[in-house]
Amino acid sequence: MANEFLVSVANAVLLNPNTNEAIAVGKTNITSSITLSMQKTEVRGGINNPLLYTYFHDRLAEFNIEEATFSRTVLALNAGTSILNKTIQIVETERVSLTSNVGTLSRSAVGDVTVFLDNGTSQLVTPVSGSVITVSGGGNQAVTAVYTYNGNADEVMVEATTPPANVRLILTAEVRDSNNIVVSYLQIDVPSYQIAGNYTLNLSANGVSTQSLSGVALVSKDAQTGKDYYFKASWIPATTTSIPVSAIAGIPSVLTFSHALRPQSQQINVLGIRGGVYANANITNLSTFVKTSGCTTITVNGSGVVTSSSNVNQGDTALITITYYTPATGSLTDTVNVIVGA
Repeated sequence: MANEFLVSVANAVLLNPNTNEAIAVGKTNITSSITLSMQKTEVRGGINNPLLYTYFHDRLAEFNIEEATFSRTVLALNAGTSILNKTIQIVETERVSLTSNVGTLSRSAVGDVTVFLDNGTSQLVTPVSGSVITVSGGGNQAVTAVYTYNGNADEVMVEATTPPANVRLILTAEVRDSNNIVVSYLQIDVPSYQIAGNYTLNLSANGVSTQSLSGVALVSKDAQTGKDYYFKASWIPATTTSIPVSAIAGIPSVLTFSHALRPQSQQINVLGIRGGVYANANITNLSTFVKTSGCTTITVNGSGVVTSSSNVNQGDTALITITYYTPATGSLTDTVNVIVGA
């Protein structure tokens, strides 16, 4: 098997866990990490207190993402609230040029205006018609005006007791081979990602702020197996739909039909034998089925459904050949015998 490498960072998608509606897409991540940890309790006893048993418990799956771009969504998720567009009171600071003590603000102020002169003094001025100010002794200089005005803005209210959001998290990263070709995509699906609510916004004069999203996976129940789990990791082929297997097996190996119940149909399922830590894969929809010998009263279609017709006779037989192709192994085959009984 060729060496494979997980490269760069993962793209992140956040979805509503109830509706699967996308909330945010992160394609400018600086780092993305997964930490899987467990606690253990050691049982020791006897002479020299040897280790008799290790009990593992408290499994924890942590996910951390750091973004290079600034997004209001990250703050809202950490605060566990929505982004509301509303009319708010906005504090404005602007330079205003005076002519004979009089200047005009760019917006209509709500209430008084604080004016800072360059000599270090300040005045509280009541604007006329909300925007015209008269500064005593201001003359023809430029001054700094600080005031409040009404305007529309997106707002996130960080409440005191609201818990951070719980979302579905999808991380997707490239897997490359030694020739630097993308061979698959590693996709991590966390159905219940509890955001930690820890938010730090660092601003510096010579830098660009980054944002982090951290949290843990909460337990979910798999709909098919009923097992509790934290997340699923999937390797999605980049260019082919074939699954690498060492052998295939048609299930069942012998199909028995009843002459009394004709016509009748049965499905052949195909398992790909993978070995090692890999479970066998159902490759029925990736296999081909051909009747290579036997009676015309028995047929098979491209999906592996075998049918004994109304004209079938007791004792009729057929041989079905199954073929599965992969670029690495070529064509792998198995056969299923078909018998018509009483």
